[in-house]
Amino acid sequence: MSTSHSLLEGVIVMLAIISLAAFLRKISVLKKDDSLLFSKIVMKVTLPALIFSSLAISDFHADFLRMALIMCIIEITIILLAWLTAHLLKFDRGKTGALILASAFGMTTMLGYPLIREVFNNNPVSIEEAVVTSEFGVGFLLFIVGPLIAMYFGESTVNRKDIGQSAARFFISPVFISLVAGILFSFLKIDHENEVSATFLRFFKLIGNANLLMVTFTIGLLIEYKSGQNVFLFLVLALIMKLILKPLLAIWWTDNGGFTDMMRQIVIIETALPSAILGVVFARRYNCRPDLVSLAIMASLVLSVITVNLIFLLVA
Repeated sequence: MSTSHSLLEGVIVMLAIISLAAFLRKISVLKKDDSLLFSKIVMKVTLPALIFSSLAISDFHADFLRMALIMCIIEITIILLAWLTAHLLKFDRGKTGALILASAFGMTTMLGYPLIREVFNNNPVSIEEAVVTSEFGVGFLLFIVGPLIAMYFGESTVNRKDIGQSAARFFISPVFISLVAGILFSFLKIDHENEVSATFLRFFKLIGNANLLMVTFTIGLLIEYKSGQNVFLFLVLALIMKLILKPLLAIWWTDNGGFTDMMRQIVIIETALPSAILGVVFARRYNCRPDLVSLAIMASLVLSVITVNLIFLLVA
């Protein structure tokens, strides 16, 4: 299967599930408020299971942390650029937070893993590199900074003075616990073909497989068409920063002898992916314009079919 085919297939599946959720909402099978339940299931159940099951069967190599560090630097750069752009254009708080969430983080787990698996012909080293880069380079910032961005710029009732406490709660959250547990489990010399360990891991993998359904349903229940110049400008800015500027920064900052060709290509592919669908989960939880974040995710999903392949051709 070609890179283009793999990407197109992944996008079509996600768009189809999102459309199904939107249809179920339209015929009153589901309600918009149900998106809050789905987002809670994602954060507390399916996402932790997905993270654990991905890391538990991978070999951890410290060299891969350099890739994760580059990802962190790029994301922080985009966060600052999105904030500055929104400030100069006098966006309101909600739109500012939505622009940052839509621009800075990508769906490296849901779309990145299967895409990289196809690009590198199931090379196990490429999967290990992708997991470490994604979970440490994207995961830590996404799960710590993402909720804080949505909280600070949103309209939730959370007291701004409690932001520090909320950040600290991440370290006892299911997401963080699954990160630590997955890494520790990967160091254990366990025969994954053993019936007991295989059943144990299959349990988490099956739960993690539901993550895509839960998150896409969250998007489908929130998606609304918004017209107007301000929304168009928001989308253009978010798409340029996420799909073009971010991977170009990766191409520039990995153009040195410290990265193998495969390491470099993985970082560039992961920076070029569409906006992270977990962004809408955070935006929904703290009422930080989840409608705009959903629109940006949908638009970036469609356009990424073109942009990811163009970016990949630059470095392949």
